Amino acid sequence: MEQKIINIDRNAARVSEWDKIYCEIVKDILENGVLVKNRTGIDTLTTGTVTFKLKDIEHNFPILESKKVAIKNAISEIQWIHQVQSNDVRWLQERENPIWNKWMIDKDGIYREYEPEGTPFEEKEIEVCDVNGNPKLDKYGKIVMTEATDKAKEKGMTIKSAKYFGKKWAYTIGKAYGYNNKQTKDPQDVLEKIKNKPDDRRMIIDLRVKKNLKYGTLEPCVWATEWRVINGKLDVTVIQRSGDIPVGVPFNVSQYAVLLKMFAKVNNLEAGDITYTINDAHIYVDQVEPIKKQINRYNYMCFYESFIREHSDTEVIKYYDTLKKQEDRLRKYTENNPNDKKVLQEYKVTLEEFIILDFILTKKKPEFEAAEIDDFFNYSTDVNSDPEYLKENPTGNKELVLKNYSSLPFIKIPVAQ
Repeated sequence: MEQKIINIDRNAARVSEWDKIYCEIVKDILENGVLVKNRTGIDTLTTGTVTFKLKDIEHNFPILESKKVAIKNAISEIQWIHQVQSNDVRWLQERENPIWNKWMIDKDGIYREYEPEGTPFEEKEIEVCDVNGNPKLDKYGKIVMTEATDKAKEKGMTIKSAKYFGKKWAYTIGKAYGYNNKQTKDPQDVLEKIKNKPDDRRMIIDLRVKKNLKYGTLEPCVWATEWRVINGKLDVTVIQRSGDIPVGVPFNVSQYAVLLKMFAKVNNLEAGDITYTINDAHIYVDQVEPIKKQINRYNYMCFYESFIREHSDTEVIKYYDTLKKQEDRLRKYTENNPNDKKVLQEYKVTLEEFIILDFILTKKKPEFEAAEIDDFFNYSTDVNSDPEYLKENPTGNKELVLKNYSSLPFIKIPVAQ
């Protein structure tokens, strides 16, 4: 076995503040959450409103390390909403970002909603409604019917509802998010006030335009941000009506930290604090098992953080080498005895422990930097998806660079439509 040289950096071998805040929220919901129904048909556990604060974003960029966050997609989405101010999903697709595909209006002008993944497939037709919820009639006065698209049939997805927006809205999410920003010019207004009226207390971006709500496929989740300048630093308050804790919230927190860095940079300010409020913080019941895996990781991360702090370098390295030898021994045994389920499970547990310990010992503090740009709207929106480039800069954007980001492996978690 090749001996790995470990140089212990005790400042870096810590669980990040954001991981601690996030995982403690998850644990609270799992332990104390109330089971409630919602429009998706998948029940959630929720503790209601959650508020937390992330300090000094200039020097403490919040991105989860207990699982991988797709920061490339998070950034292109926040640019799509606030910089490009678009509702056209194809813009995201061109950048290999699929996160809005489920909410895109089809080419026939119909937005189709499907039953949750795993629901037995049923080939059926349903009524198409207009944006007011009334049955849509054709020119002969008959109710228009629709079935799942061919693509959905291939995936075995059962259609649940259908709403007609009109063919001019094809490939978009209707009047929502970036569309509203383009209409209200709220980002432009806030940026102008930060520059010329930094004491203003009315710097608000409001994505929830009431008259447009029924014309969008999904009401904004993060619907408002409030901005303020204090002592040369730019702070932001983020307000979210509904937060999918396992999937959406890690994404949202990192992308609003990016937006804060960008707004601050173009105004020669430092990024200050984020105050974040989620009115309904929830976990879908089909997300419980995968999110428990992340909490198990977090518990090990906390244990190893304490272990490293309380023991000498020699003791830590000895523990590391012992665990690695045990992992090697179990791996070789299971390769020769693949049907021994008991030992196979022991190997999986040992491997997970070793991966987490190795991560804590070798990780560095993530650093995010926005390029020196005078105008927020001039930031590059190009994305380089080459795997080799993404190893160096996982954002894929040459002007929005994330250095030293490493994490434990990605955890696949279901997303409710």
